[in-house]
Amino acid sequence: MEFLKQMRLFGDEVRRSRGNQARRYNLLAAMLIAEVVKSFLGPRGMEKIFIDILGEITITKDGATFLRKIDVEHPAAKVLIEASNAVDNEVGDGTTSVIVLAGALVKRADELLDLGFAPTVIADGYSDALVLSLDLLSNLSQRSSNSDRQIMLYLAQTCLNSKMVSWLGISDIVANIVVDAIVMLSDFPNNSVQTDDIKIEEKIGDPSETKLIHGVVIDKTIDSSAMPRAIRDAKILLIDLELEDKGTRIDAEVRVNSPNDIQAFSQGMSDNLRNKIQKIIVSGANVVISRKGISLLAQNLLAESKIISLKRVKENDMHWIERATGAKITNDLSSGSLISYLGYARYVHESPVGQDKMVFIEECTNPKSVTILLRSSSKSTLDEYHRSVLDAIFVLRNFVARPFTVYGGGSFESIIASRIRKLANATSGRKQIVLEKFAGALEEIPLTIARNAGMDVMDTTAELRARISKQVDGKIGWYGINAIERRVDDMRLKRVLESVVVKEQILKTAVEVTSLLIRVDDVLMMKPLMNTHIHADGTKHSHSGGDKNHDHYFDKLGKQQRPMHHYY
Repeated sequence: MEFLKQMRLFGDEVRRSRGNQARRYNLLAAMLIAEVVKSFLGPRGMEKIFIDILGEITITKDGATFLRKIDVEHPAAKVLIEASNAVDNEVGDGTTSVIVLAGALVKRADELLDLGFAPTVIADGYSDALVLSLDLLSNLSQRSSNSDRQIMLYLAQTCLNSKMVSWLGISDIVANIVVDAIVMLSDFPNNSVQTDDIKIEEKIGDPSETKLIHGVVIDKTIDSSAMPRAIRDAKILLIDLELEDKGTRIDAEVRVNSPNDIQAFSQGMSDNLRNKIQKIIVSGANVVISRKGISLLAQNLLAESKIISLKRVKENDMHWIERATGAKITNDLSSGSLISYLGYARYVHESPVGQDKMVFIEECTNPKSVTILLRSSSKSTLDEYHRSVLDAIFVLRNFVARPFTVYGGGSFESIIASRIRKLANATSGRKQIVLEKFAGALEEIPLTIARNAGMDVMDTTAELRARISKQVDGKIGWYGINAIERRVDDMRLKRVLESVVVKEQILKTAVEVTSLLIRVDDVLMMKPLMNTHIHADGTKHSHSGGDKNHDHYFDKLGKQQRPMHHYY
């Protein structure tokens, strides 16, 4: 036994913590991450600024976005960040709530460990409480028609009111825009909507000029000033080929014996281009959009026929135009009639947007793709604006897929906490205390919203519990935090709705990550190789003192051969 104690199993580069020490460090790291993002939660939550090593500024109120930016070393903190990303990828919203709830569960687990509870008892108790919570969620949720526009509007408003866009004073306008886009593109009988068919364009300007275009906006200008600036009843041809002289892919040469041969060769290429343009004219197309180049000659020929052209349009834009107009992309102008490839829009025009000009393809009949044009005063605000709109889009996508809702503002968590406390009172043994702690963790959601709104937490807790426990005519009181007016209020009257899909994901992920951290009792970490570096000749290695000025064998070969260091 003495020999085993003296034997070294791991090298000097490995750090190890185990038992209660490892568990406490993990829980502490998780609590610290939760403390960082708590101030995001709710309509009165704060924003944070992150400046990366290149000086790029990110202003955000989105938990997942901020956590993706920061660099953490501790594995438990990374687990929590991955949990937030999982919620973001799965349901698109609730990224801050899941961290706040997980942090609250972890904090109470730490308290239970101090009382001598075994980690498995805590994990099992949390698991049982999760099952109870999901059952209650199922019973409390309200089913609606997935095409109910009013419910969608309430969902979008609830989502956007907790984002930075609410401070711009246009959250209601944006909510209506997002709902219109979803309603237009949804396949309600099959409970699905393709969110990728919503294009989001950004331009610096007045936020009130944000709008929905029933079609596609392209961040380009019309090719030639001789072309019309606008066309009514547009017939659109999408091509994936050059309307210009094309070089060969391999080295080639053309041998000529006289100046006439040069002229004949040039004339042949010109005739070939004219034939392609004539095909376009005969098809009846008056808007030509190409992924590739369009020469000046081709532009002049098209302009003579009052045809608009756009060259080198992005591939994604081409697909959005296809979906919006019904056009089909072609890469062959010589095969048969092009009429079957044409798409239609009532109005195509070039218009100024801020200091730039953009081409609008709009008023499409039954478009399968639409564009939301976002305007704001700065690039940083636009980026956050974009993230907020995406969150609202995903919330509505979840509703179309599963049209179940509960009331928000922390009211759902407060009701579940109250119900679990009642069940805990009827339970014996240590499980009773674990259920009590779980209920307290759930209340952290409404209390954090209240704290961020500047409300007194103790008074709010007492009032919230009193109102939740009081039922009128057997009806549940959906009381939560009205952060705008800073009071406890009935969320039914305020129409604060949230998706059941998001709530489920938050509960499952928070309990899962907490149970994982509780069960870990051994952490082994390699020392971080902060001294990793690469030389100009491509040599990459790590060694002691690599982050300081040092010599290598090639440093002795002369100054001219000394490579530069690039540190990570």
